[in-house]
Amino acid sequence: MTAPRTARTGRLIRRAALAFGAGALMGAVYWALSVPSPAPPLLGLTGLAGIVAGEWAVTAVRDRASRHRSRPASSTADCRGPSTSQEPTRDSF
Repeated sequence: MTAPRTARTGRLIRRAALAFGAGALMGAVYWALSVPSPAPPLLGLTGLAGIVAGEWAVTAVRDRASRHRSRPASSTADCRGPSTSQEPTRDSF
């Protein structure tokens, strides 16, 4: 189970490194051309980081919830012994 998580982390790190490298390259181009960067100030970048973190959190919660729903429900009736209720089952119709 750790192999998919490790692979996913590796892909994330590669994508982050690629994005950082592209940003650094564009920063160098803007610097070489003496053009002001179109990037927002630090406060705007902090807000963008919050948006990304929120997106990751919602995705993680949604994935965890979908995994929880896909698990078979454990029944406590098995621990109590045979059922004495006379409720009809699906097969009795």
